[in-house]
This record gives sequence, structure tokens and C-alpha cells, in this order.
Amino acid sequence: MIDPRLDKLGSLIVNHSCEIQKGECVLIESSRSCAPLINNIVEKCYEIGALPFVLLKESDIQRKLLHNITERQIGIQTEFESTLMSNMDVYIEIKDDDNMFELSDIPPEKWNLYHNLYYKPVHWDIRLPKTKWVTVRYPSKVFAQKFGMSTEAFEEFYFDTVLADYEKMGQLMIPLKQRMDNANNVHVVTPTTDLSFKIGKYKSVICNGKINLPDGEVFIAPELDSVNGTITYNTDVLYQDITFSNIRLDFEHGKVVNAESGSTTSDLNRILDTDPGARYVGEFAFGTNPKITRIVKNIIYDEKMLGSIHLALGASHPTSDNGNSSGIHWDMVQIHKKENGGGQVFFDNELIMQDGIFVPQDLKALNQSKVLKLKR
Repeated sequence: MIDPRLDKLGSLIVNHSCEIQKGECVLIESSRSCAPLINNIVEKCYEIGALPFVLLKESDIQRKLLHNITERQIGIQTEFESTLMSNMDVYIEIKDDDNMFELSDIPPEKWNLYHNLYYKPVHWDIRLPKTKWVTVRYPSKVFAQKFGMSTEAFEEFYFDTVLADYEKMGQLMIPLKQRMDNANNVHVVTPTTDLSFKIGKYKSVICNGKINLPDGEVFIAPELDSVNGTITYNTDVLYQDITFSNIRLDFEHGKVVNAESGSTTSDLNRILDTDPGARYVGEFAFGTNPKITRIVKNIIYDEKMLGSIHLALGASHPTSDNGNSSGIHWDMVQIHKKENGGGQVFFDNELIMQDGIFVPQDLKALNQSKVLKLKR
């Protein structure tokens, strides 16, 4: 018998996140360890009259494949998965981080081939604009270890965080969206950051369980050439299974002209040289989920933290699109809480967030102490 909390999660994915309808084709991409949730979603799809498909990929096998993969191999895989994705109405990604560093020793040139020749055409060019999609992490023992918690305690935390009342959460984020939609200039200041850019040309997007689980952010695309100044990140970020710390980026007219991260500086610049768009910003966002209080080097969690902002280098999202095209989309999180050094965010010279706390009266409801739980 399935854990009733997993059953609620399956219902949330099918009915809220993806709003799966009769006759729709649904692709579930995951690994064998997530079988209980996969099976639950497959059953729910059949109950609705949707057509589920499952693509299993194991990280240790992916590592073996990528180590010596060729352009011809990637081309064949891309052709196969492009055809599959083009026939899908819904895409559900369920990840179990069995080893967060499994792919950390993939040769850099193989990563670049994979991102440019496979991930960009299949996911950025087809999946994002064509399908309803959601990404969710599975509550595994390895995930619990990353949080430094017992399996039981982590599961309580996980389901309390993921099974939120996203309809109510979305309502709380409307005033922030309205302010972002009406703003032109953004200025971010911390003891090690002085960054400015424009957002007046685009509209923001509320994330309330339709793209990620857990969720809680409002994002917008910056104007492509408008980013100027310096930002230094005070959180570790995992990308391509490499941990980056103390990332510093210097921008001129939208482009990263200098990038440093200590001992991983060469890897940082190698990734930023993936293609021309990798050195430009595709997204700026506020995290709004107060249940997420610590960095675990899992971006679906980290970027949602209340009191944080994040910029994503690379491709912009189709729903707030500044035209930047890239094989990467790399979110980097900066915490503004006082205990992390503090910070300020201004919209057109008006103080919006001070030390991780929203200041204007119409945004104060976002400074809540807990996420509303999903109705039982």
C-alpha cells in the first residue's frame, strides 16, 4: 500500500501542477528508485483517460554513457527524444539524488556536447514551450542525508514543505508580481554586491506549484544588455555535480566579463563558455517559501528560500523571455538575511526587501512564518 502522503503528492502533480486531461500524453522521466510515485501517477493518468509514458534513467549508467559519448550518439538520442517529446502534452520529472556527485568527473567537453546537442534542443526548444511540466524531488534516504536529518524527520519536513496550499500561496504573491510588472530599474546591494538592471520590458511569473515542487518564487527576465555591476554569492551551488563556492560575477552591458569561484574558477568559466548566451542573465527572482530555511545544494529547494534572490545565467524561460538562448540555465542563490550579511533590493529607488524581509505594506504578508498546508 502506498504511503498516503505520496498519494497526495501524486494527486497534487496530476491535478494541480499539470492539470492532466483525458487524451493527453504524459511523459514521466525518473529512475527505478522512484517507482512508488511513478506507479501512482501512471494509475491516476489511466483513471483520467490520459496516456502515460515512462523513461527511466539511472545516474550511474548516465555517467558511463557520458564519459565517452560521441556527437553521433548524442545526435541519435536527440532525434529519438525530440520525437518523443514532440508528442507529449505533459512532462513530469521525478528525481532521486542517489549520489549528488555521480557525474562530477564527466570530461568538460562531453558536458558541453550534451548540453548543446541534446539538452537544449530537447528540453529548452521543445519541452519548455510545448508541454505542461513539473519537476519534483523524491523523498529518499540520500536526500535526508543532505539535510542532516533522520529519514523519518526528513519525510515529515519534506511532505510539510511540498504539500502546501499553492492556491493560497499564489494569492499572497500577487502584490509582488504587480510591483515587478510595474518596475523598471532593480538595484541589489549587499556588503559584496552592487548590481543594477532593468525589467520594464517583461512581465513576471508567479510559481505556485505549476513548475516545481516545492515551489514559491516570482521571477522575471531582465533586459538582456542592462545588467551592470558585481554580485557575489554567499551560498554554495551544485552544477554539473561540481560544488561552487563564493562565486563572483562582474557584468558589463549584460555580459559576465569576469567570473571567479576560488579553486573552481576554471570550471565556472568553462561552463560560461558553453555558448554566447551562457554569460547573460535569463532570470531574476525572489524566493517566497518560508519553510525552506537552509541551503542543501538542491536548486529546487534553495532558490525558493524566503529572504533570498537568485539570478539564472543562460536561457530565459518562455513565459518571461528576454530572447537569451543557451544550453544552460544556471540558478545562483544569494541570501539577504541579516545573519548571512544582509542586503537590500530596490525597485525604482523604493526599498522592497531589507535583510530578507519585504518592507512595503502590501508585501508584508509574504513574511509569514509558515506555508499554508494543503487541505487534508
